[in-house]
Amino acid sequence: MKFDVTELLQAGSHKWKKSDVDAVTLRNLEDLCLKVNALGYKPLMYASSCLRSLADQKRINPKALGSSHLYGAAVDIADADGKLKKWLVANKSKLVECGLWMESPDATKTWCHLQSYAPKSMNRIFNP
Repeated sequence: MKFDVTELLQAGSHKWKKSDVDAVTLRNLEDLCLKVNALGYKPLMYASSCLRSLADQKRINPKALGSSHLYGAAVDIADADGKLKKWLVANKSKLVECGLWMESPDATKTWCHLQSYAPKSMNRIFNP
């Protein structure tokens, strides 16, 4: 399944319309879709969270008020069995090639967090 902006706007607790989102955030979402789709991971992927309001972010993780989720530059993909995370760790070059960063699998038990902005550490697989 290929991600598209409309799907990402509907992922999570807040349901967004394109008209709710500014042009920069919309470009971030389009860029994120292109990068995640370019990974080449074959099994179906489902976004569990993407764009968040500040209120949502405070509720979900108040320690991460600079989260890429606030800018449409991060997506959490359902990964209860850990297969996506294992595949990405084994194919880390795909993250580099596609311009994505991943939170450590140890920090994301049932999902895989991918983002198109480099974290402060600049590590391709990073600790939040």
